[in-house]
Amino acid sequence: MNLDKLQINACMRSGWQALDLGLLMARAWWRTLFFASLLPMLPLTIVLLAVFWKSPFWALFVLWWLKPFWERLPLFIASRRLFGEQPAVWSSMRSFPLKDIIPWLLWRRFSLQRAFDNPVTVLEDLKGTSRRQRLRVLHGKYSDVALSNQFVCFCAEWLLAFSSVALFDFFIPDSFGIHYYDTFGDLMLTGEWIFTLAGILAIALVMPFHSMAGFALYLNRRIELEAWDIEISFRNIANRRQPSPVQVLMLPLLILVTALLGAGTPGNAQAVDGHDRESAAELIAQVMQGEDFGQDREVRRWRFKDWSEDAEEAFPEWIIDFLVWLEAHQEFGQGWSGAAFWIKILLVTLFGGLLFYLIRRYRGPLSRPLQSRAGVAAPEILFGLDVTPESLPTDVPAQVMRLWEEGASRDALSLLYRASLSRLIERYQVAFHASHTEAECASLVRARGIESLSEYFWELTQVWGRLAYGHRLPAGDTVRALCADWNRELASDTE
Repeated sequence: MNLDKLQINACMRSGWQALDLGLLMARAWWRTLFFASLLPMLPLTIVLLAVFWKSPFWALFVLWWLKPFWERLPLFIASRRLFGEQPAVWSSMRSFPLKDIIPWLLWRRFSLQRAFDNPVTVLEDLKGTSRRQRLRVLHGKYSDVALSNQFVCFCAEWLLAFSSVALFDFFIPDSFGIHYYDTFGDLMLTGEWIFTLAGILAIALVMPFHSMAGFALYLNRRIELEAWDIEISFRNIANRRQPSPVQVLMLPLLILVTALLGAGTPGNAQAVDGHDRESAAELIAQVMQGEDFGQDREVRRWRFKDWSEDAEEAFPEWIIDFLVWLEAHQEFGQGWSGAAFWIKILLVTLFGGLLFYLIRRYRGPLSRPLQSRAGVAAPEILFGLDVTPESLPTDVPAQVMRLWEEGASRDALSLLYRASLSRLIERYQVAFHASHTEAECASLVRARGIESLSEYFWELTQVWGRLAYGHRLPAGDTVRALCADWNRELASDTE
């Protein structure tokens, strides 16, 4: 992976901005990605329509179910074009990525973050525990964005399919004799064919945008975790500092002069002992274990007894048992109008499996409203400031103004800032952590949705940051305004 050839601007983006970037990538490479989506589908589409010509909806269902398979070639081509390569669709089909395809067509088929998770399998070639650990790192704060991408593209497919049918019906004259429904209101074979072709077209048109949006979200997360923007900046600095040809020619002469001057000067050379590989690794491990590099937390969740994480990648035993039961009870559904009964059984089973998956997958967010915050200890020290209520004076604004008039400007704003943090923890239960920065604390306050409070705390954070790190004193009117607003936003009823 050569970051110097990266075709996009490697910078920090929000999840929604990353989705916009993916849509722009799909627009820029639309022709190639569309044919990469359509060409693998085309042979199977013809075969399925020929086999199910009396029930074309079955052909549409099979093609829809195989969407994780069709999405791989556009993703593979986009990953090459991202670094300046121009792979052709036909040559890319020869190296069609088939890694770990069976799970994606079975229990992972209902994944609500498929476009976000696909690159881990297709591009990084990870499986089992390595894949789960990688996804746990990548998902982070973007799980809801990936879910929204899946939902919006699903709705876009349905909208495009029905719009295509409506457009076709609008422009076809009645004299052609094309009818969708019979006199009893049942869908005719002609209508099934039209809806099927419209559905296939919608799948092929939306697929590049869905895949590229998830791919861009994956890239954005990697830029955050691996600091691609910083690495590219360092490379640009290094390229600008490369020696010119004149400096290269002068270097041997400089070495020769230094050697001649040093030859007649006696001296003692003393080697400086450095760290070898083992001692350096031990030192790095000791530094990484410090409190500044993370925090330990206890996570509790429900799971089955004797549960093994490796069992998630194995083929589910309940599917095998269900198929064995079906084979042993084939005569059970003979009196239930054949195929209709088994279709109902299949739909109920799929719905139950999907419901179980969703409950298990999102059991953490669903259980958060029921969890008590009594066991979460509020921090006592933030940024080296004591934020306990006991450390604050009775009248905070009056004490701040007294310190300000005495010339202790840093102590005055420090008191106002830590008093605000203390009140936010005590009154609004804002979950500050010792590892948070000032900007992250302001973001947590903004997430509360109280506009006046968030604007006040953001302004106070800016004033405190300019004084604490830039040594820039605010105006006296600014400090008085902050104290007056503090009385309105954060003062207790007894003050």
